[in-house]
Amino acid sequence: MKTNNSGSGIRECIAMSVLLLGLQTAAVAGDGVGDNVFSIGPRATYSTPKDADKGVWDPGVQARLHLSSALGLEASIDYRKNDFGSLTTVKTYPVQASLLAYLMPGGAVSPFLLGGVGWYYTQVDGPFGYSKTTSRFGVHAGAGLEVRLNKALSLDGTYRYIWLEDVASKDLNAVDKTYHDSGSMITIALNLLF
Repeated sequence: MKTNNSGSGIRECIAMSVLLLGLQTAAVAGDGVGDNVFSIGPRATYSTPKDADKGVWDPGVQARLHLSSALGLEASIDYRKNDFGSLTTVKTYPVQASLLAYLMPGGAVSPFLLGGVGWYYTQVDGPFGYSKTTSRFGVHAGAGLEVRLNKALSLDGTYRYIWLEDVASKDLNAVDKTYHDSGSMITIALNLLF
């Protein structure tokens, strides 16, 4: 399987994030995680499907709305493209919504728990003009850590495990669907705070 990713851009984003983290002081007086109402920023996502030999890095973006310093909502979308030979391309767009519960609200560094839902869109383009788009519903749970870098930036990392609906239960209501463990996702994001 050949994978086309914008790996160079992701590595640059990660390098800049690490550099910014290294240049900042350990604590920012008066400004803690969750003190700003809204944040948005790019992220790099490392996903490993359950039966895959290895994972891959892909680009994405996330936005967060803090309901309080202890509770927030996150919306995100990521992008993955895989080429299977010269004729078939599979593009995946995970769209997720998560609830974040910060364990040390208002601190310069705060771990958090997260849980939520997602819609996983897959577009397959094949030979002779074949094109099909499908979507599956899923749930996820995990944990993360957010570090306040300064008044305008924060850096966070998360781990989440994903369960996707079984294809056979696609047309059932959410309670009657069956879910299978589908793999894990690690994200690193640089957030612009408002």
